Amino acid sequence: MFTENLIYALLAGLAIALVFSTYSDIRHRLIYNKVTIAIALAAPAYWIATGNYSLEAIGLHLLVAVCTFLFFALFFYLGMMGGGDLKLFTALALWFSWDVTLRMIFLASILGGLVTLVFWAIHKVKQQDGPVRVPYGVAITIAGLIIVSERFIYHFG
Repeated sequence: MFTENLIYALLAGLAIALVFSTYSDIRHRLIYNKVTIAIALAAPAYWIATGNYSLEAIGLHLLVAVCTFLFFALFFYLGMMGGGDLKLFTALALWFSWDVTLRMIFLASILGGLVTLVFWAIHKVKQQDGPVRVPYGVAITIAGLIIVSERFIYHFG
C-alpha cells in the first residue's frame, strides 16, 4: 500500500511540475532548468517505487533518454524548438519505458501542431509583428499528463 501511495505521490509531483512548465512556457517562453532537473532527479525514485530498477532497466531508461535527447537535439539545432523543450522531453523520457516514451512523443507531435495553430491564430488576431513564438512545452506537458493520467485511470480497470 505504501509503495502504491508513493507511486501516486511521485506522479502527482510530476504532474505539478509539468503544469508549472506550461505556465512558465506560455508566460515567459521559458522552461526553467530547476523544473527539468527536479523531474529528471525524481525518475530514479519512480523506478524504485515501481520495482523497475534492475541494472538492465536503468540502462534502458538511460538509453531511451539519450536517444530522445539526440533526436530532439536535431530540432533544436535547426531552430525548430527551444532548449527547454529538449530538456523537458529528455527528463520525461527518464520516467517511462521506450514504448510509452514513443507514445508520448507521438502525442506531443500532434498536440504541437494544434498548439502552433492556436498561437498562430492569436498572433494574427493581435496583429503582432515578427515570427510566431510557439510554446511547445504546452504540447509536451499535455502529452506527459495524458501518459501520467493513464496510471490513475487504468488503476480501477
